[in-house]
Amino acid sequence: MKILVTGANGFIGSNLTKLLVSEAHQVKAMVLPGTDLSTLENINCEIVYADIIRPETLEGILNNVKVVFHLAAVPSLAWSNHIYKVNYNGTKNLLEEAIKCKVRRFVFMSSLVVHGFSDFKNADENTRLLKPGFFTRPYIASKIDCEILLSKYKDAIETVIVRPGFNIYGPNDKMTSKEMLERLEQKRLMGYDDKGDKQLGYVYAENLAYGLLRAGITENAAGNTYILADYEPAFVSLKNLLGFFSNELKLESKLRAVPSVVFMPLAFVIDAFHFLFLRKKMPLISTYIVNTSTHHLHFSSEKAQREIGYQQIVNFNEGIKRSVNWYQSLKK
Repeated sequence: MKILVTGANGFIGSNLTKLLVSEAHQVKAMVLPGTDLSTLENINCEIVYADIIRPETLEGILNNVKVVFHLAAVPSLAWSNHIYKVNYNGTKNLLEEAIKCKVRRFVFMSSLVVHGFSDFKNADENTRLLKPGFFTRPYIASKIDCEILLSKYKDAIETVIVRPGFNIYGPNDKMTSKEMLERLEQKRLMGYDDKGDKQLGYVYAENLAYGLLRAGITENAAGNTYILADYEPAFVSLKNLLGFFSNELKLESKLRAVPSVVFMPLAFVIDAFHFLFLRKKMPLISTYIVNTSTHHLHFSSEKAQREIGYQQIVNFNEGIKRSVNWYQSLKK
């Protein structure tokens, strides 16, 4: 099957592209011109260049493509309107081009942030969506509006929405996983709010890629939304996650709990300052980060397991080991 993956050289995109190629699919790996292609080395795919906010660059790229996996996005916590433009306008451009080229299915990578922050324990796809307001981050607003957009196009093309577990980790994650492991190895202080014991849903990158594959090829997935999260264990706390990484690195971590009553007001002030004066810069401390460690954020993938055959093909301990091995290989 001919498949196109946007953001193919990114963290999730590279893992998905590798899996699709191993399953004998013909993959067009769509990347933004000028971006690093090292994650696609030794993967037998066709590299195509385009910018989703420039519709003219998309012309012809989707010819004969049966399934689109749309992963390209700006995953930033900054307040820049550019984030919304890329994530929402870019999705609309790609979706319209897919319909014009008679693509059969459009799989969209959303996020659990569409539900906002509350105490979610074993929540599912029916959890209400957040209603964006004046102080909603462009990234969060864009994902909510994209989901609404896809629902309007479901009669013109098969659409599938995927919401990954809150903490995505694994090889090629040069943001969260790499930074976390780097700080632990350098024995720099790692903090978490309160006791660091909130239920955090997670998914290993290769498991997420497998779930995306199933969402793309399973007949009855059309028109549905799926949460893709690992389930053994059902969740992990931030404190324990840091501990597992530290043990695999064979070192003693330097961790400290910070009361949220201290952290949240500070984060709000910093966020407000960036919102007013530094919209293009990502705050070092934000209400988003505090919220992720002060709320239970555990969502179930039971629907995906039941309907599309999602499986946690890599267990948690092996995922931790592979992530650390990847991180250590970067220094060789």
